[in-house]
Parts: sequence; C-alpha cells; structure tokens
Amino acid sequence: MSERPKKTSVAIVILVISLILIVMAIASSGYSLVQVGEGIEVEDEAVFIGTDGTIPVEIYESYSVFVVDDYSCSDSSISIYEGEWEYFFEDCDPIMNEIGWDYVGYFSPDFNGDINIQSNVQIAIVDDSIYLERGGGFLIISGALCCFGVIGISLSIFILIFSKSDIENSSITIVSNDQS
Repeated sequence: MSERPKKTSVAIVILVISLILIVMAIASSGYSLVQVGEGIEVEDEAVFIGTDGTIPVEIYESYSVFVVDDYSCSDSSISIYEGEWEYFFEDCDPIMNEIGWDYVGYFSPDFNGDINIQSNVQIAIVDDSIYLERGGGFLIISGALCCFGVIGISLSIFILIFSKSDIENSSITIVSNDQS
C-alpha cells in the first residue's frame, strides 16, 4: 500500500471527526442559548433579598445585584462593604435584567466571611455560578469543540495539500507492452 492513500485516509478521518465536533459545538451552543434565554427566577436563586443585612461570601465568587423593577438604577443607593472596603460596582446593564428585577451591578469579594449590605430599596443578590449551571457551561464547551473542529479541518487540509505535492514530485514510468 502506498503512502498517499494512507495520508489521504488519515486526512479524511480527521476531517470527518472535525466536522462532527463542529456539529456538536453548534448543538451545544443552541442548547446554551435556549437555557440562558429563559433567564432565572431571581427570588428562587437569591442568596439575599432585602434592604439591610449580612451574607456569607466566598473569596473571588461573583455576585449579581438586582433591584425590584419598580425602581431604576439611579433610584437605588447600594453599599456592599466589609470594614472600610466597598465591593459593590454599579453596572446598569439592561441585558442582564430578569423578570421583575433590574440588574444594577455586581461584587466579587477578596475574602471568605460575612459582607454587609445597605440599600434604600429592596435588592436581591444572586451567586453568578447559577448562570454556568443554567447553560453558560455549555457555551464554554461549544467554544472548545468549535476550536478543536477548526484545528482538525486545518490539519486535514494541510495533510491533503502536502500528500498531493508528494505525488506531483514523484516520477511515474509507464511501460507499454505494445507490439506493432
């Protein structure tokens, strides 16, 4: 068996596997977008609902802060702190709004322990890991699958091009058995 068919068959196998990975990436991305599009129930997922209090937090976790949609971002005065350090960052991004709740910001503590909350309106705090559980993880997986698929397609094209040039550079001798 010659070297060219081996290279060609390897390239075709890599190409087929890569195309399957890309189809899986599209399916995973679609599933993720449907899950994320449904949103979350803020009241069910909240680690805190109220105006004043404390909650336990974990180091470097990210938390989203929402206000009841009767109020706007400019109506709210929110402070999430520990000691002298303020951790709340206002970020009134309407794309993050959920049914009945408007997104007003986030915080990410650099310690384990309790954090203090003060607000002039009712707020809800949600641990952002819920977004990974609700479809965000599939979006990350789809990105990895797509990346491996593109690398595989590139590799198979590379193999096909160089196996073709090997044939073009080799000489072929034709022996004729013609007896005229």
